[in-house]
Amino acid sequence: MVGTDLRQQLMNYIQSSHEQGILDEAFDRVKNLENDGNPQFLSEIFSMFCHDAENGIAELTRFLAEPVIDYENVSAFAHQLKGSSSSVGGHRMVLACCELRQASNNKIKEGSFEAFDKVKREYCILRDSLNYIAQMEKTILTNEARRRRQ
Repeated sequence: MVGTDLRQQLMNYIQSSHEQGILDEAFDRVKNLENDGNPQFLSEIFSMFCHDAENGIAELTRFLAEPVIDYENVSAFAHQLKGSSSSVGGHRMVLACCELRQASNNKIKEGSFEAFDKVKREYCILRDSLNYIAQMEKTILTNEARRRRQ
């Protein structure tokens, strides 16, 4: 029954993440794409998202550190980050990226810095949530495989 307990724990965690606004229905759609033929699908999607997001955040850090901020590039990278966050169901991160995009489109320096700090915080929360979900999925699959061999 440990497998059932872990599945329930995972479902509760996902539900809590929805309630906190960390995840939205796009996450559920991605999760539903996973099947027995590709049990690592979520892990792979999350890994690609994190890689792309970290690159985007690094670029945003570089643009925002310039003496004269290139707001057009900040807006473009915020838009790109928003899209990738949306594709994995990162609701609060999408909202933070929208705030950054708005501040950069309006060329508000302090607002851009504040919004970028929020993007980084929300990324860390989303990354940690996705990693926890992927780890739980992996543990559940490993336990199920062990039970089948017994």
